[in-house]
Amino acid sequence: MLSGHLDEIFYSIQGEGAELGRPHLFCRFGGCPLRCVYCDTPRSWQQQAQYELHYCDTTQRFDNPVSVLTIVDQLSSLLEPFAIEPSKVCLSLTGGEVLQQPEFAEQIAKAWPGRVLLETSGSSCKPFDQIASSFDMVSLDWKTPSLMSNDLLSEHKQCLLSLAHLEVDSQVKLVVAATTTDDEVYELFDFLLANKLDIPIYLQPLTKVALSPAPPTGAQMLKWLTKGAAQDLNVRVVPQVHPILQAR
Repeated sequence: MLSGHLDEIFYSIQGEGAELGRPHLFCRFGGCPLRCVYCDTPRSWQQQAQYELHYCDTTQRFDNPVSVLTIVDQLSSLLEPFAIEPSKVCLSLTGGEVLQQPEFAEQIAKAWPGRVLLETSGSSCKPFDQIASSFDMVSLDWKTPSLMSNDLLSEHKQCLLSLAHLEVDSQVKLVVAATTTDDEVYELFDFLLANKLDIPIYLQPLTKVALSPAPPTGAQMLKWLTKGAAQDLNVRVVPQVHPILQAR
């Protein structure tokens, strides 16, 4: 079994997208090549010597790299106080960027007895194509150039085209800010329409951090939402809920 680098493991409420409000285990990978201005987990940009395992009342630290079998055991241990079977809880593999360690992610997905969600920026279509079919659900972040230091749209588009041929539940999450332009939002709409991709879209107003721009106004979001609805797209506005609930 492979070993890899993690940033943290915890059990919480899913605060985004289609799984909003459901209990999830989270396995955050260490290492990410992106530098999103709204990132709320910048520690995960770099691989750390240790990762954190968050229990209800304490945090323990363990050395990286860590084996898949150890991860599955630790994830299961987080559920013991709640008297729920691991097979009944969805596991979210998130980042950082999971595609930086694709084989490691795939082995975790195959070892976990319940549903597994891949949360990714889709920043590299080659490893995405290699592992996406191993997951029950894929959430792809469509990153707009105004909130990024580089342009990933060609990679995003290839990943979405790949999803069309897989029997995997999927969603696209588009983080938007006051600085997001209409053209940036409509490029996603136009791409899905042109390629007849029936994938739900979640417009997510960013949660303000120190260096990020302001969130979009209600008027901006209503404009974008109405445009998508007029084009018969499955689009809705869903903010991050876990910060409101003060959940991890």
